[in-house]
Amino acid sequence: MAVLTPRRMAPRDTGRPQQGSWPLARPSASAPHRLPGADALRALAAVAVVVIHASYWPAQSHGAERSVWGSVTLLARFAVPAFVLLAGLVLGFRHGGRRLGPDFLLRRARRSLLPWLIWAPVFCVADLVWVGTVSPSWSSVRDFFATGAGHLYFLVLVPQLYVLLLLWPSRRRPLAAVTGLAVAVQVAISAVRLFVPLGSGALHQVMLTYGYELFPFWIGYFALGVVAGRWLAGRRGRGLPAWPFAALVPVTAGLVLWNDVRGAANGSFAQGTGAFLRPLMLPFALAVCGAVIFGAPRLLDRAPRLQRVTGALSRHSLGVYVIHPLLLTALGRLVMRPLRWHLPGSILTFLAITLGSLLGALLVSVLLARTPLALTIGEERVRRRVRHDGERELLGRREAREEPAAAR
Repeated sequence: MAVLTPRRMAPRDTGRPQQGSWPLARPSASAPHRLPGADALRALAAVAVVVIHASYWPAQSHGAERSVWGSVTLLARFAVPAFVLLAGLVLGFRHGGRRLGPDFLLRRARRSLLPWLIWAPVFCVADLVWVGTVSPSWSSVRDFFATGAGHLYFLVLVPQLYVLLLLWPSRRRPLAAVTGLAVAVQVAISAVRLFVPLGSGALHQVMLTYGYELFPFWIGYFALGVVAGRWLAGRRGRGLPAWPFAALVPVTAGLVLWNDVRGAANGSFAQGTGAFLRPLMLPFALAVCGAVIFGAPRLLDRAPRLQRVTGALSRHSLGVYVIHPLLLTALGRLVMRPLRWHLPGSILTFLAITLGSLLGALLVSVLLARTPLALTIGEERVRRRVRHDGERELLGRREAREEPAAAR
């Protein structure tokens, strides 16, 4: 999520799928409830988001520090494309080709728009009185919210994709055509955004200023996720070999680093958040996603501790995504001087603030999930239940309501 994935819902009986439609992947004894590879990718993407923001602290305007930390930041930017692809993947896997209604959008809004409405004012105040990136003027505050409230723009982007899912075709041929068209549109408008002079009018605003929070620039990732999710549902979660994707990761990473876009017509908009929209980010992000989704389950089966950590990061990834900049700012200011040392002196401090803000945000998210404030990070409040075997487990609010009284 993606960061924002629904809890498993009991499928509605819609009858037999039409001929040529994707299987509805009705649950059976052998059907997996979730995709471990998706959990692993969600956890890795959450870590990469923290790396993106942490790598700005040791970066400098010249020398090896600029080159090294700029490369770290750029390669970590597979994260948000991965979250978008995961949104389509999980929804395609769980819902198949079933038609979704307004209740689906309401549940999704609780996990995206509601956290945005809560946290956007928090970060606006923090930027005003602490960070200083928002000046005390109406125009500055207005621009802050209009551009998605800093890193929270993903919570504005993903609801647009949920609305599109209501219109998504269920039959295979239309689905393939829509997926191909979506990828073509994303690549085309990303190239236009980067290489075509756009003047200073409305087109400039839509393509350059606000493009990263609009669905057309991400639609290819989402479409590929949906088709992959439905395909995996039809195969009961059995995927592909991971090695071809893993082999492509260094190749596509090299292309992303090699492609110097500073001389492009709108090269300045390929930095920062705009770097997510570089055309060559697509093959790199897909290579990383495929390698993790298909390769991580075997690794996690052999490492139970890593599996537990991955599960926790995946489960609370939205909270980590939202909260970590506050902790990162506090830690970064605390150790500013060693962060500005020349390489390799700044590496250990960079790792320290990355790990500290990641673990701190995870801890805060875990604590929030056990209180009524769980809704602020798109989760349901959980409580502990003692099972018949004496072990404790966490139970979501919905599951608590549905649990038989005799089992409580």
